[in-house]
Amino acid sequence: MTIQEQPQKRINQVDLYLDASEIEAIERSLTNRWLTEGPNAAKLAELIRDYAKTKHVAFAPNGTLGLYLGLLALDLPRDSEILIPAFTFYGSASSAVFAGLKPVFVDCYEDTYNIDVEDLERKITPRTKAIMPVHIYGQVCDMQGVMDVARRHGLKVIEDAAQAFGVHFNGQHAGTFGDIAMFSFFSDKSITMGEGSALFVQDDALFERLKLLRNQGRPNAGTFIHPEHGMNFRITDLQAGIGLVQFGKLDQIRRRRNELWRLYVQELEGVGDVKVMRVHASSELIPFRVPFTTARKADLEAFLRANNIETRGFFYPMHLQPKLKSEPPVSLPVSEKLAATGLCLPVHHHISDADARRVCATVRAFFADRSAAGGA
Repeated sequence: MTIQEQPQKRINQVDLYLDASEIEAIERSLTNRWLTEGPNAAKLAELIRDYAKTKHVAFAPNGTLGLYLGLLALDLPRDSEILIPAFTFYGSASSAVFAGLKPVFVDCYEDTYNIDVEDLERKITPRTKAIMPVHIYGQVCDMQGVMDVARRHGLKVIEDAAQAFGVHFNGQHAGTFGDIAMFSFFSDKSITMGEGSALFVQDDALFERLKLLRNQGRPNAGTFIHPEHGMNFRITDLQAGIGLVQFGKLDQIRRRRNELWRLYVQELEGVGDVKVMRVHASSELIPFRVPFTTARKADLEAFLRANNIETRGFFYPMHLQPKLKSEPPVSLPVSEKLAATGLCLPVHHHISDADARRVCATVRAFFADRSAAGGA
């Protein structure tokens, strides 16, 4: 069943906010004949450092490798435990595994979807050495609570802030609370370079170690003496040129995404059993998606798809992933419930007000049809 007989424009879950400016940035790099990490990257790092008020910024090729690099820099004991929310993208956990650590998964709050600080503290053992809080769907998790736990137990903190660039918590930018943080610039993030990530580091000695690790164990290119082991985690100046243009669009992106967020929240209020994600009172928001839960997830997803509206499900919990299951198995009921009931609606720059209203009208039509038919 569809709400209109004739085909409608497809509304995609993800689309890019690109124009001639990004093309010109690429052309400048080609004209200047500087493609490897160079002046564009240095300028972008400076802009980000000043904007976020972080001490140091370095880049990595993507978010997962950024987390991996950050964990290598922390130099945690092999096979020690790192606490990670179960409700996150797989790269949070896989980066820890490849860094030689044991992920221990923590449940999340049912309304904000972010790490449950009480469950976090319950999971600490003598082998626990670090916490990886994850900022979900464009808001910052309770970093005051996380840092209180970390300080009491002497734990390192690496923030997975992949979805939270430009977002503040109590006036402080995400990623500046812990020892290291990672921000992703993948195509669906608030600003994008296609791939790429930025790492924030607050300690000088830790930053020096990270710089060696990301540049083949040497402080500068052009030398063949490598005082430490390292690999190549650099980005290209082509990426950084795009990043400079995207950074200039951040305020516009923030404003438009929040306009759409407010429209969605207003239009979906009181619709069926829909519960839109709650934003923590101390956190700003740059919406990554419009996430909500409903017991009718599968049917609603199919109905939206039939009406040319693309959705996205929630993360499958880390503690249930085939390569991450523990023995005996653990139960993290909130993460499991979110995976079973969660859907995301699109909030990118090319969604018009009319598009958002059409999406919401389609959701309302689904629940109205169920109600008329006597369904749940």
